[in-house]
Amino acid sequence: MIELAIKTALERITGLNAYPLLLPDNEQEGVTFQRISDPEMYAGTLRTGLISARFQVTIYRIDDYTDLLQMDKKIWSEWKKIVHGQLENIPVQFIERSGIRQDKMTLTNRRSQYRLIRDFIIHYAEDTS
Repeated sequence: MIELAIKTALERITGLNAYPLLLPDNEQEGVTFQRISDPEMYAGTLRTGLISARFQVTIYRIDDYTDLLQMDKKIWSEWKKIVHGQLENIPVQFIERSGIRQDKMTLTNRRSQYRLIRDFIIHYAEDTS
């Protein structure tokens, strides 16, 4: 299942806990991921058996904007090398980096929570999802 591979990879690369959809209520730092879309890839009128799944990955860091940016860079540095390879033992054709959004929230304890939201398009065989 591609989601388990993404979770494992994100935890290994960032050193933070990764969660599907949202951070748990008691957590202020970590990584979340969710599938946004997963259209099939076609070659003319033929189905290829591949999908182009867009996953949104969000990194949350407290009081460390620089580290937030470094984590995004580390994820892309590793994932951009995957071409007809594997993401944690799941066969992947390739991975694209897409949109980015950032923001900051001041917490009640006057600390800052920085958030970086990045889209990745992962091309892989649908039967491995």
